Amino acid sequence: MGVVWIRISVLAAIFAVVAAVSLTRLEQAPGKPVATKYGATSQGRAFALKLDADKTPVAFDTALSALCPMGRTISMPWSPVAGDGVRFNRDGDRLKVAEWGDGWRLELDGRVSDGGALRGTMSLVVNVRPKTRAPFDCRSPKVRFSAGR
Repeated sequence: MGVVWIRISVLAAIFAVVAAVSLTRLEQAPGKPVATKYGATSQGRAFALKLDADKTPVAFDTALSALCPMGRTISMPWSPVAGDGVRFNRDGDRLKVAEWGDGWRLELDGRVSDGGALRGTMSLVVNVRPKTRAPFDCRSPKVRFSAGR
């Protein structure tokens, strides 16, 4: 009977260690925005960055324009919020955000400073499928942006 209790206590200890390690590796949920840093894009648009209490980017608001082959432009607002179906992928000081839908894709690739400032590039691709002629893509150049110092 004593051997059974030892096995149960050893298994309980192993379970506790595994649970503690697993919980420490879970990605923290984004906090609520408490501060805003302002900036601009190379297309002359405003870029507003929302930070949580840890100075981690949790949302931003801007717009991008894509140039079509025939010279027209398509503008699209972009206001993703971490945790609202949009992943803010972090790797050290690197932040990548991508969002897409039926016929469009937006991407951000940036670096976050210690104070929460963000700098990098964004892009927009819109797939146009007209009924009367061949499909084509409207693309933005790599749009530079910065917010904060």
